[in-house]
Amino acid sequence: MKPMQDVKDITIIGAGPTGLFGAFYAGMRGASCRLIDNLDQVGGQLTALYPEKYIFDVAGFPKVLAKDLVKGMAEQAFQFKQPVHLGEKVLDLQHGSEDGQPRFTIVTERDAYRRAAC
Repeated sequence: MKPMQDVKDITIIGAGPTGLFGAFYAGMRGASCRLIDNLDQVGGQLTALYPEKYIFDVAGFPKVLAKDLVKGMAEQAFQFKQPVHLGEKVLDLQHGSEDGQPRFTIVTERDAYRRAAC
């Protein structure tokens, strides 16, 4: 098994619209962050199921194509260079300690990602 990934302040499971906005907001606040998603692309259901469908309930847009909304949200989120791990299914959440400090580890099919406890 390869070495565990760097500790991040925040790990977001799911790179759909909510996950993308969470990554953007974390970056705005100076928090380190990573996104993990089971799909092979960002955008969640908007990208996977109906990229050509119009969305009518997004503030500031009378209507917007799902794929265009995802494109803008991804551009907004990724300006902070947060790592994104796609095609990884989360299998477990483990709690332990390191040097007397509590730690959480998210285990996927391919890797393990640590997060410092609050």
